Amino acid sequence: MLKHLRERTLAWLGAAVLGAFALALGALPGQAAEPLRIGFGMALTGPLAPNGKSALLAMKIWEEDINAKGGLLGRPVQLVYYDDKSSPSEVPAIYTKLLDVDHVEITSISSSAAMPPTCWRRRCRW
Repeated sequence: MLKHLRERTLAWLGAAVLGAFALALGALPGQAAEPLRIGFGMALTGPLAPNGKSALLAMKIWEEDINAKGGLLGRPVQLVYYDDKSSPSEVPAIYTKLLDVDHVEITSISSSAAMPPTCWRRRCRW
């Protein structure tokens, strides 16, 4: 019984020390967190451009607001976006670039033109 209690106490103590160490490392001055990159295609030209431009403005305001409050999960937010020209045929290349070249961590559907290609990326069938 005492051996089990001692092992348990040592486990908790070890976890507490590791937790304190991790917090101390995260609090070191001069260490900036990597931005959380959110990628999407947006209709900035073509027939859907008026809606896309206003949506992009709202997303940029959100980005500034979140970053002013310390970011998400302690990381600043960075929006990565490309003009899909209101054309569904442009979207697969945009999302491939976002994932494979830009290495965004989150993708978002921001245009009605993006729905089928996003599903395509996941190997779905329409």
